[in-house]
Amino acid sequence: MNGRRFASLSLGITLAGTACTTTSLPLQSPPQLIAAAEQQLEAQQFDLVLATLDPIVDLQCPKRLRDRRDLITAQALLGLGQPWEAFKELEEFSVLYPHSDLRSRAVDIIWNAGKMLVESDGGFLFFWSDELSGRTVLEHLVTRHPDTQRLGDALRILGDMAFDSANYELAQERYRDIIYSRPDSDWRFYAQFRLAMSLVASLRGPDYDLSRMELTVGHLREFLNSTPEGPQMVEAATEALTMIKQWQVQRHLDIADFYQTLKSTEGQRYHLQLATRPAFDQVPGYEQAIERRKMFEAANPTKAAITNPATPPGGRP
Repeated sequence: MNGRRFASLSLGITLAGTACTTTSLPLQSPPQLIAAAEQQLEAQQFDLVLATLDPIVDLQCPKRLRDRRDLITAQALLGLGQPWEAFKELEEFSVLYPHSDLRSRAVDIIWNAGKMLVESDGGFLFFWSDELSGRTVLEHLVTRHPDTQRLGDALRILGDMAFDSANYELAQERYRDIIYSRPDSDWRFYAQFRLAMSLVASLRGPDYDLSRMELTVGHLREFLNSTPEGPQMVEAATEALTMIKQWQVQRHLDIADFYQTLKSTEGQRYHLQLATRPAFDQVPGYEQAIERRKMFEAANPTKAAITNPATPPGGRP
């Protein structure tokens, strides 16, 4: 069994001493040992639980009782503050016991083990950390047990961990999973907000791809149109939306400059029109874009100005 722990030394000495001073006792059967371990678990005697179950290795434990044995062992390890060992005890639970009635309880232990590790600050230099171990546990949970009621909670934690480590693509994947896999989750609106903000964080100013900026604007608007209750999230999303719109205006002006170097009048006109769309009204830089377009149109009059072009002439640079 994975993660099996032996009883403490003092307990072993005590048991050995008892065996030497009394007559030999009949060996208890696996069902009796498991029943005793369950009573010890209820009494929070976690060391005794492990000592009681230790003799029941795979060859001595009937198959019908092994899922019960592993579950009790994992609960005891979790009670002893060993969440990683508890997880390892149940890592292959769904494979070993696909039809076990205890599966939901095993999933709960895996969730608690992952959450405990993520919230811990343990670790040793660059070799290992409880936070990384917790991520491994929660990734196992969402992969092996996607039907768990804790899926939304686990995805939220994993998304935030990816966001904090600047892995924005993975963060977006986690938040999308909440939105589409758990639309009834309490984390749905939070996931919408964080998805939009992770898209914002992945951008690099007005020089970035216009299509990515447009996608980001769409997600920010979708979140704001959902009438969220969190004022701080609304404020952050509104500020981000204004910033991205400002970048879009600047990007179109920069592309217009590019077409000017190519002496392409239509290219300049197209992107100056895009930079002065009503959607950018009230955005910093919008008034300057309006003035620049007026100057351009005065110098380059046309009989039928395009009011809302669908495709750029000559493509984008």
